[in-house]
Amino acid sequence: MLILATILCLIYLAVFIRHRFKSMPPGTDYQSIVYNVWPGDVRFIYDLRYEDEKGSLVFEESIHPEMFALIQSAQDKVLADMFLYNTDHGRNAQEPDHRPNSTSLTDLLCTKADQGLDVMLITDEINCFYRSYASPILNRLESHQVKTVITDLDRLRDPNPLYSTWYRMFLSWLPGFGKGLIPHPFGHPQRTITLSALFRSLNFKANHRKVLVVDSHTAVVTSANPHDPSSLHSNIAIIIKGAPAREAEYAEHAVAAFSGFPALGSAKKSAGRPVAAQGNTAGECESRYQIQLLTEKKIKDRLIREIQDSFRGDLIMVGMLYLTHRQIIRELKEAAGRKVEVRIILDSSEHAFGMKKYGIPNRHAALDLAVDPCFGDNLNVRWYKTNGEQFHSKLVAVKRAESFVLMAGSANLTSRNLDNYNLELDLWIKTRPDSTLSRDVEGYFDRIWFNKGGKYTLDYDAAKDESRIKYLLYRFQEASGMCTY
Repeated sequence: MLILATILCLIYLAVFIRHRFKSMPPGTDYQSIVYNVWPGDVRFIYDLRYEDEKGSLVFEESIHPEMFALIQSAQDKVLADMFLYNTDHGRNAQEPDHRPNSTSLTDLLCTKADQGLDVMLITDEINCFYRSYASPILNRLESHQVKTVITDLDRLRDPNPLYSTWYRMFLSWLPGFGKGLIPHPFGHPQRTITLSALFRSLNFKANHRKVLVVDSHTAVVTSANPHDPSSLHSNIAIIIKGAPAREAEYAEHAVAAFSGFPALGSAKKSAGRPVAAQGNTAGECESRYQIQLLTEKKIKDRLIREIQDSFRGDLIMVGMLYLTHRQIIRELKEAAGRKVEVRIILDSSEHAFGMKKYGIPNRHAALDLAVDPCFGDNLNVRWYKTNGEQFHSKLVAVKRAESFVLMAGSANLTSRNLDNYNLELDLWIKTRPDSTLSRDVEGYFDRIWFNKGGKYTLDYDAAKDESRIKYLLYRFQEASGMCTY
């Protein structure tokens, strides 16, 4: 028995180390070179849902209409990588204002494939609940010869070691086929899932990217999912043209390649590694924006450097669905200690697809940011005032006397998003503080921070939760990976 126990412990340790620290798939945890691009080749857009001054709900929508227009204009190829891509409403009865974004995107991709364009869709296993059932949308895409790739999540590291090692040893061998008998965890009344899929879902990892590339020349990097119940969320997006768009294509081909898509080598090779565009004169280079594409942990590395390089008189603006990463929280507090003004807008963790939440994690993570009196007015937190939807943006901007830096895309500021567990993709953009992009981003942030023309945000005290039990639960979840954020 002692020998058997020793062997079992050694196997457990080997499995734990292997899947916790294994190498990332080729082409992930990636950073491109820094490109110089013309200001006209970069645009910042957003969706906002809010109460106007009369108390009526308003939804300003830009992201999906722009994406659909780009796809309609495609002449050669379309590549999309979308995390949530389905029409399932689950417990949330469909609101009259919900947009059929999944159906609209599917119609466009099928039409372009029928016209002979090269069309690829990369997505996550959650859209067929870890292969419990066939997705009608994905089946339709395949019937129109759209290259449909479901990301191979087994290639990613395990973020949930308390569970994942036991799953790998004892549960992963369960067959994933057959009729599901378990009610759908999201409350979908017409779908059931298999026991194998339920166990697989508890491994809590995902391809969380939201990227569109059209004709290898124009890309949209966004926080928005083409998911009908998500269609009223507040989100942000950056539209870029030129070499950085080809970098996004290169990063997405890497995901398709490690997910076993056939004949991907030639597609990946054709994406290439373009050379940075250079201005002819020093003044010409100075007038351009600097752009770098970042994925996975490279996002965190760059963000920490930007926060650490901020000093008295600088302004850090954060608009985020989730902010729980302990190192990021510590860096923001230290920046406030250096007299940097830090403004943070968070979702209040109150709603998720029609279901009531209990403030975890943001209301308790914010306790470490908003209750320390030593920061005075240098560190402030506000809550976005949601109405059943989410403040789903993922944006950090740093304004300095001589520069303005924007980081935005799919990544929340959590361990799962920033420590090489989920697949994520962000853009880093550096420009002058008086550029069009910096004015657009700062105008967006000031609008919702100061409630200009509507009711967007609430004071910290309006939604704070100082429950120590919930705080300890959040800290345990963040440290152990036993959570979906």
